Amino acid sequence: MTDFLFPELETDAAAIDAFVTRQNARTASAFMTEAFEADARLAQDILQRRDSLTAVLRRGAWLYTFRQTKKNPRGLWMRRPADQPPDPEAEWEKVFDLDAFCEQSGETWQWFGAVTAPFDPDKVMFRLGYQGSDQCRHIEFDARTKKIVPDGFDLPAERSSVDWLDPDTLLWSTSTENDAQTSSGWPGEVRLLKRGTPLAEAPVVFAAEPGDVLVSGYRTETPDGMPLQSFMRVLEIGKQQVTILRRDGAVTRLPSPPDTTVQHNATHFAYVAKSKGGPAGALMLGQIGADLPVRCVMRPPEGGRIEAASVLFLKHWLLWLSYDQLTPTLYCLDLNDPGAQPHQIALPEEAETIWVSPHDAHIDGGDETLQLSLRGFLLSPRIYLFDLNAGPDRVSWRLLWQEPEVFDASGMTVQLLHATSDDGTQVPYHLVLPNDHAVQAGGLPVLLYGYGGFGMSLHPWYDKICGTLWLSRGGAYVQAHIRGGAELGPDWHETAKRENRPRAFEDFAAIASDLVKRGFSRPDKIACHGASNGGLLCGVMLTRYPDRFGAVWAKVGVHDMLRFHKFPAGRAWIDEYGDPEREPDRTWLSAYSPLHQARPVAEVTYPHALIDTSSFDDRVDPSHSRRFAAQLQALGHDSFYQEHRDGGHGGGGASHARAREAALGYMFLRTALGLED
Repeated sequence: MTDFLFPELETDAAAIDAFVTRQNARTASAFMTEAFEADARLAQDILQRRDSLTAVLRRGAWLYTFRQTKKNPRGLWMRRPADQPPDPEAEWEKVFDLDAFCEQSGETWQWFGAVTAPFDPDKVMFRLGYQGSDQCRHIEFDARTKKIVPDGFDLPAERSSVDWLDPDTLLWSTSTENDAQTSSGWPGEVRLLKRGTPLAEAPVVFAAEPGDVLVSGYRTETPDGMPLQSFMRVLEIGKQQVTILRRDGAVTRLPSPPDTTVQHNATHFAYVAKSKGGPAGALMLGQIGADLPVRCVMRPPEGGRIEAASVLFLKHWLLWLSYDQLTPTLYCLDLNDPGAQPHQIALPEEAETIWVSPHDAHIDGGDETLQLSLRGFLLSPRIYLFDLNAGPDRVSWRLLWQEPEVFDASGMTVQLLHATSDDGTQVPYHLVLPNDHAVQAGGLPVLLYGYGGFGMSLHPWYDKICGTLWLSRGGAYVQAHIRGGAELGPDWHETAKRENRPRAFEDFAAIASDLVKRGFSRPDKIACHGASNGGLLCGVMLTRYPDRFGAVWAKVGVHDMLRFHKFPAGRAWIDEYGDPEREPDRTWLSAYSPLHQARPVAEVTYPHALIDTSSFDDRVDPSHSRRFAAQLQALGHDSFYQEHRDGGHGGGGASHARAREAALGYMFLRTALGLED
């Protein structure tokens, strides 16, 4: 028997179209009721609220934001004077109309942001994703005239990135020019693109080595404002090396270990050590070009971590987040003082999730004012401004913006609990309880969310739609901090890679059981949800732990573990999962591959399942979900499939599409768990 099940749903366009049309119609008939339409309108209203701002960045004398509205469901790029409060209901000047651009071009584009020149905040390169895919088009835009620059830079849609080097030069990381892509389909060359130069004639200034996932080029700046070219090789996901080309032509490769990520400015570099270059989990700091040893700045607390992605360099300061039992603390270090010790920065208020980022769109283009973003499961987002000009003991916090509360959280509570996994490991999870949970003791509907892979840590966040369509209607929500992520440090990730991947699955299933043991719920009232690697997680729950769940919602999941590497993006996952072309890797992958482990209904009863994906997902090919859904139905299981026609791996682009995706998922969950009439 072949391992390549339902090949026509990967390769035959006519068969794919027929399958998707039939399945989408069946799903619509089952769930797209009047109640669904009401939920979709409610979700759309939430996404288009006039009193909401998703993000604010300063460019020169202006504050910019991107908003989706009823009239502009794809979005508007807008601005308001930076010396005025960012009141969303005040008058904002329209700078770029994405809906109009899509109509004019005859193509669908999704907003991925604007790359800003540090030397001129009005000079930007738009990043527009084709159909929401990873194929990104870069277009030069002048914020002064509020127009696309005639005969300006306009790079075709591809997996790529750009950064400004000077007013007439880009560092262009390309995957298509001269067939430059890596084996994973990402940029394999960095070219120096000068204005007016044909793309094919732009010289290559940095290139990937065989086996690299991608390379990228970007500008950094010396303390006196001189630009430097920097180049990053991604060896594997979560593993980088950085090279700096100095103005005198000297090349410096930062001496960070090859199994970690590295951050830097022009004078220093830092990384969180894994297996090399320092104690595991410790923050290490080095000085570029100096014959000095790398020093340990901070070790993580027992059972905690230093968040590698939070490491932020200013010209004279280093900032980072340290977590103790999933609670964050903000630290800084004076780079001008060789003997400086970490200094904790007292926060204006407590929050489950905090993040620090530049207030200016380009860190080298402003005055090093920073944004502190705070949020939690029940805490609506708010942004404070601050700087370190007077030192960390004299920080002055200025509230820039606070999101209004979208759902009534009165009586809702958050608990941090632990479940015991199969090998005895204590696995933390957050449980958000609705205000009437005591009334539903033992039968509380629970939505269990997880990811558990690639060293990605989950953080509490304020989910407006989940709060409205789930928590406010009596459901509980769980965020699972299982192995495979890095919530408890690098080892939390490393111990669930390759042949040890089942540890992540055991952790997740143990949390479901723990909810029952504690008397919160019972298996038929517990649903699980995840996307991408989290979709794989849910596929495994369906096929390996069917007795612990009443419903499974697997989104854009990796369901064929024997063919994921056949698609370019999947080559980058071999370090995480293993290589299906080799033994013993193929054996352990086959043992949990959802597509291949599904059994007939005569042997097992599976929970209700919704498998959904996007036609334009070019990271996890939609054939994973198509073929898994087809296999489940062929084996007699009453599962549902939906293929969305807007957006990519991260979901829908237009607000109405995003709203309908979310409403469908929650309608499925409530129906499957018996909460709908």
